[in-house]
Formats: sequence, C-alpha cells, structure tokens
Amino acid sequence: MLEGRLHSDLARGPVAAFAAHASAGPLTPGGALFAFWQAAYHRFGQWHAVGGSAALIAALVRRLESYGGAVRCGAPVARIDTAGGRARAVILEDGERLDADLVVTAIDPRTALLELADPPLSGPAARALRATHRSNAVQALVHVATDRLPPYRGARAGDWNGLQSFVDSLDQLRDTFNAAEARRLHRPAASYAFTTSALDDSLAPPGHHTVYLACPASPFDLEGGWERAGPRLAEDLIEQVDARAPGFRESIRGVAIRTPQRMADELRWPGAHPMHLDMTPDQLGILRPTPALASHSTPIERLYVTGAGTAPVGGIAGSPGRAAARTVLKDLARQRQR
Repeated sequence: MLEGRLHSDLARGPVAAFAAHASAGPLTPGGALFAFWQAAYHRFGQWHAVGGSAALIAALVRRLESYGGAVRCGAPVARIDTAGGRARAVILEDGERLDADLVVTAIDPRTALLELADPPLSGPAARALRATHRSNAVQALVHVATDRLPPYRGARAGDWNGLQSFVDSLDQLRDTFNAAEARRLHRPAASYAFTTSALDDSLAPPGHHTVYLACPASPFDLEGGWERAGPRLAEDLIEQVDARAPGFRESIRGVAIRTPQRMADELRWPGAHPMHLDMTPDQLGILRPTPALASHSTPIERLYVTGAGTAPVGGIAGSPGRAAARTVLKDLARQRQR
C-alpha cells in the first residue's frame, strides 16, 4: 500500500515505523490497516495526559475511590476459583482468598482462562483460545534523560511534537522484523523517538527533557539472552539519534533500558507482548481474542475478560474495559429481573 501511494522511502519509512508501533511489520498480513490508523492521527489528533500515562492511571484510581472502590497493588494472583463452572473467588500467591460475586480479568486472556482459572476453561472455547498467536517481535525501550532536546540538523519549531523516525526505508523495517522472528537483533535496528517533554514540561525538571527511544521489533526470545544485548541495543539507538542530532550523546544524563525480558518479568506479560496477542485481522474487533469471547463474557459464569488481548483492540483508549463494563452491567440487570 505504501509503495503504491508514496513515491519515496523518505515518506514510506517513517509512516511504516509508526504503524509498526503496534508490533505489525510491513510483511504482516493486514499491516496496512495500521498505516491508515497512524494517518488518522493527523486528521483527528492525538492526546497525551499531562504527567504521562501514570497521571491517567491516577485519575482512574481517584474516580474508582470516589465510588467506594479500592485498589491493591503488589498482590499477585495464584488462581481463580471457578468450581462448579462459576467464578467464586480470587486466591493470591500468599494464600489470601478474596470471595467475589464476579471476577473481571484484564490480563492476557490465555493466562486468565487456561492457567489461573481452577478448573480451567475447557472444550471448543479453550481450543480456540489456545490457537491464538503472538509473534516474537515486540518492543524494546530505552528511556533517556537529557539536558536538552535532540539538536536535529535543520529542525523547525514543532519538530519535537510527534514521532521522530529513524527508519530510512521499508527494507530496514522488514529486516528488523525478520531478524526478530529469527531470534536475532538487527543493526541498525528500526527505531524512533518520542520527546513528550517538549509538550508536557511536568515530565522533566526545568531545562531537562525525556527522550523515549523504541525499537518496535526486538526479539522476546533472543539468541544468547538479553543480559549483554540490552546495552548493545541502547548504544545502537543512541548512536542513531546522535548521527542525526550531533551532540545528543553529550546531553545524556541518565539511561534506563527496558528489554522485552525485563518487561515480561516485571509486568507478567507472556512473550513481553503489551497487546497480549498479535494485532492481525484474525484477532481484531469481534474476533479478539476469539469470536466466542469477544463479548467479554466467558463460558465460566460470572468470569469476564477485558484488557489489551480482548475486543476491539488494546491501547490507552480503554475500549475493551468500557465494553466489558457494559457487558457486566447488562448481565447484572438481567439477573435482577429474574
């Protein structure tokens, strides 16, 4: 689609790079959808919560607490009691049992229904869920603290407001995805930067900035592991910025590397996939994660699924959560009418 509509890799590369933010490469069937998706931002705009994503979370927590709800962190779940085909309680790893009238999970649906549910989901619904897929190509991030914005050659006011792409061709992006599927890192890796502190000065102290560097196609399962590869990838990404913005390296005051392995361990993301499942046409909308589970209810009574791996698609918009909440409210209303 890009090769037919855009006549230079100088345009094709950056559009494809932003589309790849969904972990969909140029060779992914249906990947053109994500190029249209990014184009829509230019027509309809894109939003950023002041203070970053954590500020959005804090606002949601305040809203929940205003209704009498409570949030507990650092309480990993060992299993969901689904005896008799109905969700009855959540049991934490420390043995604490939390009895519940209903349970809504926002984690990877395969983990929730096939591993934590006790007994687990079975039958055709389980077989279909087990057949869902996720690739080995996921994001790796390098968070950089600097004392100035990247000094890009010939930069104009506003050039730091969105994505800054370092993908010069579709071939570079294809090669990075192919290498990830082969459990290797490609160098130079396809990469891009966000400098959100240029728009939101609450993200850094006065006179300082945050630079978010990302490779959209790093292998989760990497030949040789990530312990030594993480610093090598960070050096690659920093070098790419410095080549376009001489002096960037000297502006760095701190670096934090978030490899796929680290994200998988800390966030309990299977395969380090933030969307839980691949965002391909067979796993989007009313097909996500499977047609039988796209309504957010499950064959296990009073057990619901939401989150990035459920319909319609993941992202900060919160669409799966809203859809799941509506399903829960409809079910409760029907039960009250009985």
